[in-house]
Amino acid sequence: MELLQIPFLQNCLSYELIEEGYSNEEKWCIDNTYLLRISPDKDIAQLEQQEKLINSAHAKDKHIPFVHDVGIHDGKAYMILDYIIGENGNVALLNASPADQYKIGQQVGKTFKNLHSIPAPNDHPSWEQLWTSRVQKLTPRFEKIANENERYLTVLPFIESQLHLLKDRPCRAQHYDFHPGNILIHENQFTGLIDLQKITYADPVNEFYKMEYFNVSVSREYSCGVLDGYHDNQTILDSFWELHRLYVAIHIVSAEVWGHEGGIKQQGKFQKYTQFTLDQFEDFHILIPKWYKV
Repeated sequence: MELLQIPFLQNCLSYELIEEGYSNEEKWCIDNTYLLRISPDKDIAQLEQQEKLINSAHAKDKHIPFVHDVGIHDGKAYMILDYIIGENGNVALLNASPADQYKIGQQVGKTFKNLHSIPAPNDHPSWEQLWTSRVQKLTPRFEKIANENERYLTVLPFIESQLHLLKDRPCRAQHYDFHPGNILIHENQFTGLIDLQKITYADPVNEFYKMEYFNVSVSREYSCGVLDGYHDNQTILDSFWELHRLYVAIHIVSAEVWGHEGGIKQQGKFQKYTQFTLDQFEDFHILIPKWYKV
């Protein structure tokens, strides 16, 4: 097997292709110990940067895999991480009791709190500038969509009224693609956070912008557990909900633009998620989404 010509893997005995997941990366389980990811569209410098950040996160929380090696194989960059046993949350949560779903969410929330304890370098770009620019680029494209859906007309004005919240927001290490498919569960325990290829630095609150789209629809109990665990089971401050609501609104814009321009096959599903999100916040007239039960 030519994969075993990679120096780090030369003494390994077994390999199995992993076919689940949505990325275009090729993934292999090696000796039930290592995960090999081959990335056709990344260069070695990108993976080396990710390696450094992922291993810093692993030092904070063992639910985050350790990166053992990065390199080039057959002209493509690769990364070798710990292989973590478990079933992805989209499946495992459905087979767990509500109490276990909440418990798993608590465990996940604590891992994210540990991840978010890693600060961005001092020269990292201003979060306010990055996201104000992002909104400005998306606005004219979303306006065309909103003009065809009267309910969407409230989204951009709401965002504009709340952008001041981005001022002086910190940047911390962030998974940046948080949904149940990127957590692993074994015997009703959270075993690992996976698919870290988007790891970056961002406002910690931004981590949860996909809650209403992809997490709550799988399990409200789990989703409540995530936020409760993240906040050490203390009352969640209004300042968190204000930012969460803003990031949710920005995600609606981003998701709808993507659905209309690039993800046509997903457009109907995304519209359902958008409607659900707007319902949860009563078109952004309430602060705390209805799915979160205090």
